[in-house]
Amino acid sequence: MDRTRSPLPDRLLDTLEQLLRLPAGEFKATLTHVSDVIAEATGADKVDAFMYDPPRDSLVAAASSTQPMSLLQRNLGLDVLPISNGGRSVEVYRTGQSALVGHVEQDEVELKGIREALGVRALLAVPIDIGGKRRGVLMLTSKTPEYFTQEDARFVAAAGRWVGVVAHRAELAEEIARNAAEQGRRAGAEELVTVVAHDLRNYLAPVGLRLELLRMRAEQAGRADDLADVAAMSRSINRLGTLVSEILDVARIDRGMFHVSLENLDLGALVREVVAGLTSAQHPLHLRVEEGETIRVAADAGRLRQTLENVIANAIQKSPADAAVSVFVTRSNPRQGKPTARVEVVDQGPGIPPDVLPYVFERFYTQKSSEGGLGLGLYLAKRIARLHGGDLTAQSRPGAGARFTLTLPALT
Repeated sequence: MDRTRSPLPDRLLDTLEQLLRLPAGEFKATLTHVSDVIAEATGADKVDAFMYDPPRDSLVAAASSTQPMSLLQRNLGLDVLPISNGGRSVEVYRTGQSALVGHVEQDEVELKGIREALGVRALLAVPIDIGGKRRGVLMLTSKTPEYFTQEDARFVAAAGRWVGVVAHRAELAEEIARNAAEQGRRAGAEELVTVVAHDLRNYLAPVGLRLELLRMRAEQAGRADDLADVAAMSRSINRLGTLVSEILDVARIDRGMFHVSLENLDLGALVREVVAGLTSAQHPLHLRVEEGETIRVAADAGRLRQTLENVIANAIQKSPADAAVSVFVTRSNPRQGKPTARVEVVDQGPGIPPDVLPYVFERFYTQKSSEGGLGLGLYLAKRIARLHGGDLTAQSRPGAGARFTLTLPALT
C-alpha cells in the first residue's frame, strides 16, 4: 500500500487551491473536475459525487472521477442508489454523519453489488451540503483494505465542505446563464411582437374601411345575412385592434414613453359610461355609486376607461351566463391621510386558484389561451392605476368569485 502522500496540511491546502481555481461552469462538469482533484490528492480508485434525485428517490452519481472503477460502476448500474435499498452512501445522506470503513467485504450495511461486483474494500463518505441544505454524498472507494485513515477522513470532510461551496457556485452560474438566456429570448420575442403589432395596425384601418363599404352596400340592398356577417367581422377586427393597442402600450411602458394627461374627472360618471357600454342581457352589470358628493379624481379619461374596461370585461368573461357582475364606486375619508376613491368589481365566476392569484397581473400570464388572450389586459390595468398614484388588487377564494379593487387618490 502506497502511503507516500504528502502531509495533511500541505495536501489539504493544495487541493483547496485547485478547487478554488475551478471555473464556475456547468454543474456536472464542475463536479467531475472536483472528483478528479480529490482522487488525485487521496489516491482513491474512485471518487463519486452522489446527488439526491427526488423524482427517483435515489442518490445518483452526478459526477465521478475518470477512472476504470467508475466505468465499471456505470456498467453495473451502481451509479444510481435507491434510498430504499440502503447502503453506506444512503446512511451518510440520511444521518449527515461521515463513514470510514476499512473492510467493506465484511460490512453488512454496504450493498452486495458494491462489496462483490465492484470489489470495493475500503470507503470513505462525507455528506455534501449545498446552500445550507444536504444534497448528496461524496464517496471515495479503494480496492485496498484499510486504505483510508483518520487523517484522510479529516481531509475529505474539509474538502467536502469546499465541494459544496464550489457546487453552489456552479449552480448559481448555471442559473444566471439560464436567466440571461431566458431574458434574451423574451426580449427578442417581445421586440418581434411589437414590430408585428405596428405592421398590423397599418393594415387594420383599410380593412375597417372596406368592411364599412360592404356594410353600406349590404344595407342598401337589404341583404340581412351579409349585414350579420359584416357585423361579426367588424367585432373580430375591433378585438384585434384592441390587442394591437395593448401590445403597443406595453412597448411604450417598457421604453418609458407611456404618459397620462390628468384632468379633473367625475369617477362615477366615467364608470357609468363604461358599464353602459359593456352590459348585455347575457351578462347584466349592477352598478352602485355611493350617494352624496360627486367622487372626483385627477385622471386621464382615456387611460382610466381602458383600465375599467379591462377589469370589467375580465369579470364578465369569468362569470357564467346570466350571472350579474357588481360594480361599486365609493370614497373613503380617513381622519389621517388623503381621501381615496375606490372602484370594486365583483364577479360570480369560479374564483382564482391560490397558486394563480400572485400572477394575475403579470405580463403575458393568462388562463384563457384558448380564447386568444395574451394576458396583457390586467397587466396594463395595474400599470395605469399606478401611473395615477393608485393601485389595482385582486382577492378571491376558489368557487366564490373574484373581487378586483381599483384605488385612486380622490380630489378634496
